[in-house]
Amino acid sequence: MLTVPTGTKMNQIMTVAEVAAMLNVSPAYVVALIRDGKLPASANAKGTHTVVRTDAEASRLRAKRHGRKALEELARVSQEAGIYGKQK
Repeated sequence: MLTVPTGTKMNQIMTVAEVAAMLNVSPAYVVALIRDGKLPASANAKGTHTVVRTDAEASRLRAKRHGRKALEELARVSQEAGIYGKQK
């Protein structure tokens, strides 16, 4: 992992592969997030992307909140449909 001169953990620069591992997704998906403007990144002349750790962690937290909301909605809809009703 590369770090910026300040050396603090929060300013660490991550590669696409490192971000993918943190988010538990493929590197191609990370590149798609960057391309779609959902994950801020820098690119060098060769097109290699890097991401600041705080941005990657913010993306991870957004994904976690989104997943939690989806699970809560699924549980609500399932209960309303009676899927988990008493069995005879």
